[in-house]
Amino acid sequence: MSSFVPENVHLRHALLFLFHQKKKAAESHRLLVETYGEHAPTIRTCETWFRQFKCGDFNVQDKERPGRPKTFEDAELQELLDEDSTQTQKQLAEKLNVSRVAICERLQAMGKIQKMGRWVPHELNDRQMENRKIVSEMLLQRYERKSFLHRIVTGDEKWIYFENPKRKKSWLSPGEAGPSTARPNRFGRKTMLCVWWDQIGVVYYELLKPGETVNTDRYRQQMINLNCALIEKRPQYAQRHDKVILQHDNAPSHTAKPVKEMLKSLGWEVLSHPPYSPDLAPSDYHLFASMGHALAEQHFADFEEVKKWLDEWFSSKEKLFFWNGIHKLSERWTKCIESNGQYFE
Repeated sequence: MSSFVPENVHLRHALLFLFHQKKKAAESHRLLVETYGEHAPTIRTCETWFRQFKCGDFNVQDKERPGRPKTFEDAELQELLDEDSTQTQKQLAEKLNVSRVAICERLQAMGKIQKMGRWVPHELNDRQMENRKIVSEMLLQRYERKSFLHRIVTGDEKWIYFENPKRKKSWLSPGEAGPSTARPNRFGRKTMLCVWWDQIGVVYYELLKPGETVNTDRYRQQMINLNCALIEKRPQYAQRHDKVILQHDNAPSHTAKPVKEMLKSLGWEVLSHPPYSPDLAPSDYHLFASMGHALAEQHFADFEEVKKWLDEWFSSKEKLFFWNGIHKLSERWTKCIESNGQYFE
């Protein structure tokens, strides 16, 4: 057996190598024990160095300690975060007069993680938040008395672009900028998808040709077409007294008088839906969200290719996918109430 005894700096270089090999601290400790036996660092030491590496500090030399290092309490750090949670580690370190590595280690110990700020569809005012909460309370109370989600048919519109770039992730050095990806050109080739579905699957959809839009007359005709599709695909509605409950948003074409009169003649109920609430619309939070991921990196040569892709994608989804989308509504009404009408994650 070799009599080689590694120095601390040698072991730290080995840890740095394993870190860049994407090894975990525990696995690195095991490999060093297999190689150096009793001379290997402890698991705690390995974890300490890995925390430093994750903070972007790759200096494996012992740091000079001219005096007692500056310490700070978690409460001080939390107070700064409460003031502004978007501050960088550098900004926090400067305010507390400590190193950025110390801030990084304390944030990790406190269980803090960094999240990208999210876009919201609308800046809600107090009245709109109150309306969202009231409607959610009303619908949740009705659901708790007797479930009606199996009667819901929901629908909406979505632009389908012919060119769909995908944002790419890269392994980069600290401070190195990531690659940029242009969003789909909203003025480029695209077609509008109009789709209606229930807990079983897609009932009816249309793909509008270039230049076509959804106005009052078009939407009224779509309701007639949807009714014909329901008669053909969902005969159970004609066999029972429960009527269709239509869930759609408050777009002008959806709420126009001719459309309301048509829905009344069909005997359908329209489910209450507060304005500016895609987080309470199954097509937005479920169907289109899933479709958006599937569309990444898709390139369509023409209208027919888009239609073929949609037919295949819809048919690939199991019944449980659609059931989950509809039956999440009660959970989302609850979250809206708990957040006092604000948008929720």
